[in-house]
Amino acid sequence: MDSRLPLLTVETVIFPGLVLPLPITDVQGRSVIRDLVENGGELACGAIAVRDGYELGDRVFRSLYGTGCAATISEITLDPDDEGPVEVTLTGNRRFKVDELDSTGDYLVADVEWLAEELGDDPLGTAMIAVQRFRRYAAAVTEISRPGLHIGSLPDDPGTLSYLMSAATTLLTPERQKLLEAPDTTTRLAHLIGLLDNELSAIAAIPSLPDTDMSWATMHPN
Repeated sequence: MDSRLPLLTVETVIFPGLVLPLPITDVQGRSVIRDLVENGGELACGAIAVRDGYELGDRVFRSLYGTGCAATISEITLDPDDEGPVEVTLTGNRRFKVDELDSTGDYLVADVEWLAEELGDDPLGTAMIAVQRFRRYAAAVTEISRPGLHIGSLPDDPGTLSYLMSAATTLLTPERQKLLEAPDTTTRLAHLIGLLDNELSAIAAIPSLPDTDMSWATMHPN
């Protein structure tokens, strides 16, 4: 995969392995999709979450996080009125850190540094604790919302597991971003345990969470 990526600026954090349909409503995002389609080849881009931003005419001005996830586009839904993309389905595959941004064109292009997937000191032991918390969390969500959060068998690989649980937990964007940026799997799982404990306490106090509906694909680290 190239180390220079056109960027989609998105309102949520994309994790490796996550399959997510996203609306593309801004002019710059539509330009990214159109160019990828017209150029042929792999529909690969970088997805990076927005801190804050605003639109002025045809331009979008946004403050972005520095770490994102490369993604491939598997489906594009077109607008019958102007043939522009309305929604795309992204599959996250590899984390990156932005080294330099090029804003001279119709959309942002980033030179990126690929981030290694390190396991850390105790991924298996930390994963066991995280799974216990996550199953308690899923059961609590299912009790108070429909369709709830139904989980079957979880992956054995701690790295894949850490991303799956991070994606499936209802969290604010800054919290999700910290999970994406974690330096290794053990750190991510440990941070997730703390967040799950907070979520369980919040559910016990105020039982109201939105429905969760996500899809998951095999993680492609390369």
